[in-house]
Amino acid sequence: MTLPNDALVNFIFPNNVHVEWSLMIVIYPYITGLVAGAFIVSSLYHVFHVKEFERISKFALVAAFCFGLFAALPLLVHLGQPLRALNIFITPHTTSAMSIFGYIYSSYMILLIVELWLTYREYFLQRAKETMGGVRLFWLTLTLGVTQYTPEAAKIDHRITTFLAAIGIPWAFTLHGYVGFIFGTVKANVWWATPLQPIIFLMSAIVSGMAMLTLMYSFIRWQTRRPYDFPMI
Repeated sequence: MTLPNDALVNFIFPNNVHVEWSLMIVIYPYITGLVAGAFIVSSLYHVFHVKEFERISKFALVAAFCFGLFAALPLLVHLGQPLRALNIFITPHTTSAMSIFGYIYSSYMILLIVELWLTYREYFLQRAKETMGGVRLFWLTLTLGVTQYTPEAAKIDHRITTFLAAIGIPWAFTLHGYVGFIFGTVKANVWWATPLQPIIFLMSAIVSGMAMLTLMYSFIRWQTRRPYDFPMI
């Protein structure tokens, strides 16, 4: 069979070889899933008062913050020109879901920092009293000059922490559900194009966050040779 106009078949054009969404786009939702999942585990104690998660609630909050610091890094690497990411703040585009992510991510990190500081403020003061010299100055810097910690202040910190954890849960859902929304709108891929994608991403985030915390907790307990808290696991 002769094709009209000398058409070519089974030929891969150069512009079809390059994959626009590379490995960085795969790593990005994975890290955001760990952030959301770890934060939800922390909130299970702070908001819903699940006693089994009391011992790991602070650790989960630290893990969420640490992974959150690197959540946007794969996007910056994929962008090629990382400094252009600042344009979403300089020239906001409110109709772009990818642009809105910048605001969601930034506000979520601020929430994590404030909650983390309130949670560990007593520890910072304690370490500042036990150390000397430059180490003491470091811990005093983390206290932000607030060197008084009374029972009344502890109650206020607890209330604020509970409030931040409560509003952080839907914020975490938005942070990772947005990624599912982006993937669900890609009609060119039949495996992605479904309105259930945000829910799938949220459930995957919770499971992956819990799995990550379980592995980290087990490794630390194994290294320090301390007994496992099996009811929590």
